[in-house]
Amino acid sequence: MKVEPIDLLLEPRIASATHPWSLRRRLMFIVGVGSVAAWLVGGLVVLTLAREQNQQLHIDRLDDFAHVLMRFAEHEIDVIRAERPGEIVHVETAETLDHRLRYQVRNANGELVLISANTALEPFVPTFLPTEMVGHHEVEIDGVEHYVYSMWNGAHTLHLQVIERPDEEAFALAILGRELAAGFIVTVIALLAVKMWMLRRATHALDQAANQLVNRSPGDLQPIVADNPPSELVPMLKAINCLFARFKSAMEAEHAFSAKAAHELRTPLAAVRIQAQVADRASETGGAHEALQQLGVCVERASRMIDQLLTLARFESMPVASTSMALVRIDRIVELALNEVRPMLVQRTIDLEVRVEPATVRGLEFGLVSLVRNLLENALRYTPNAGIVRVESWQEGAATYIVVEDSGPGIAPEERGRVFEPFYRIGTDGGDGYGIGLAIVRSVERVHGGEISLSESALGGLRVVVRLPGVDAPSAREPVG
Repeated sequence: MKVEPIDLLLEPRIASATHPWSLRRRLMFIVGVGSVAAWLVGGLVVLTLAREQNQQLHIDRLDDFAHVLMRFAEHEIDVIRAERPGEIVHVETAETLDHRLRYQVRNANGELVLISANTALEPFVPTFLPTEMVGHHEVEIDGVEHYVYSMWNGAHTLHLQVIERPDEEAFALAILGRELAAGFIVTVIALLAVKMWMLRRATHALDQAANQLVNRSPGDLQPIVADNPPSELVPMLKAINCLFARFKSAMEAEHAFSAKAAHELRTPLAAVRIQAQVADRASETGGAHEALQQLGVCVERASRMIDQLLTLARFESMPVASTSMALVRIDRIVELALNEVRPMLVQRTIDLEVRVEPATVRGLEFGLVSLVRNLLENALRYTPNAGIVRVESWQEGAATYIVVEDSGPGIAPEERGRVFEPFYRIGTDGGDGYGIGLAIVRSVERVHGGEISLSESALGGLRVVVRLPGVDAPSAREPVG
């Protein structure tokens, strides 16, 4: 037989062909990408709002500047006309305003009377319509967007146009290059560091559980203990601990069963050895023949016990509702079980009453035969001579019932729960039973998804009722299969 190295046995069985992935790294990637994306979206929103506010500030500032400039222009034009009569257009000789601001002042006839330094003579707005050129406008000059504010003075004799280049690109670049870019780098690094620490703390329980599983011995089935595990990990830890508890219970039951089985087998094997020694030492043919007969009885008893043990072990390890089940007739099951216990009936003077009605269940024929046979053997073993053993079966609704009762001593109520334990016997005069029969009955009933109950019989002894899930067979009068 090929034995795999222990390293291969410890390797996890991966359902897919992909390599194992790191939960911590994947969570960090998701959180990191999500945080950066959220920060970028938030930054764009802030930038958009900032640009809108900056534009509104430009407009408000231009509005305030235009009103102040109009009052200045009225006074300046009056002074110029008084000092230099006949001068129509006066150009500022120095740039007294911000380099982004330019203005033109025209009279009611559209004639230019005052202009800022380094400003073109053409109107900022191509067509001069005094009744419409009032308020804010956006115009494109040399491919660059400008804000223009136009207004009349109170006497409606002077028309002012102020133009400003907002230079939004420089504004956005300054924000991104200084505050936003620096803030993005610092906050993202800090955010990722904090999230990495939080993820390590959150997944610390996983590391604890993994270390406890890897470093324990094969027989160590103690529960896994994790410090403050997250709520998502608690169900998995509970499931693993429940699995360990079931394994521990099963191993303890298996060890106890093996110990009891070994102890019980010592008696028939010792009897076989004694009878073999008697036959070997017998000086007469008759004594040897009698010893050999007893030897055969002891071998039969040991063989019977081994068969019962194998049957019990088979059903103890079988899952509920096995896929190998088929439709079987209960009246046929009872007939087969009666044939197997007929040698016991021949040796006893017991009145056997059989009341079997046709009924069909889905199950294992050999298991159901074993169930009925063990119930009959138990009843026959404890029923005195001239007693009564009754076996009945019928189908009622969606259930099938098998009842075996006798006129023996019965079982006290306080002991009825323990008689299903392997090798448990009532009292010291338990006949030649092995204490396995009712344990087999319980295992077969469990595999078939049934129920079993013990009560006092009207005959004076024990009444055993087994309830099995029935089926609506198309033909309940003929044997199935």
